[in-house]
Amino acid sequence: MFRVVELMGPFSYTRVRERLAKLDAALANGSPISDDWSPANRRPIVQPQRRLDETEIKSLRQGYLDGRSIDNLARSHRINRTTVIAHLECGGIERRKVVRKMTDASVLDAARQYAAGASLFNVARKFGVNDRTLRREFERAQVPTRPRLGSA
Repeated sequence: MFRVVELMGPFSYTRVRERLAKLDAALANGSPISDDWSPANRRPIVQPQRRLDETEIKSLRQGYLDGRSIDNLARSHRINRTTVIAHLECGGIERRKVVRKMTDASVLDAARQYAAGASLFNVARKFGVNDRTLRREFERAQVPTRPRLGSA
């Protein structure tokens, strides 16, 4: 029979270990499990709010105008990328157009390397793009891709 105590070793959090011990004791005694396991007694997950002051907003906008990406600004200011976009829009700053990372010739060259047996990940790395970018380019060029390893 499976015992909860067997799980206690890997857990380093004291609260988890205490709760597992209570559950194991309740199961061993045949007593009902207490209410402290109910979702109503769990602490709510609170998402931290990060509000930028005017100086940080100006810095964020200037960073974008200087060429930094939205994702880079979001990471450095510890905010969501949609918040970065909202600050840019409020400042009247137009977003840059998405520029294609690969040319038709580079997609053809990548397709040749992929067909020769190189992995999508390795080919993408050689061309300095993300593997999802390369997969999207292959789909656009109607280059068939192999199924990922481990996928059914």
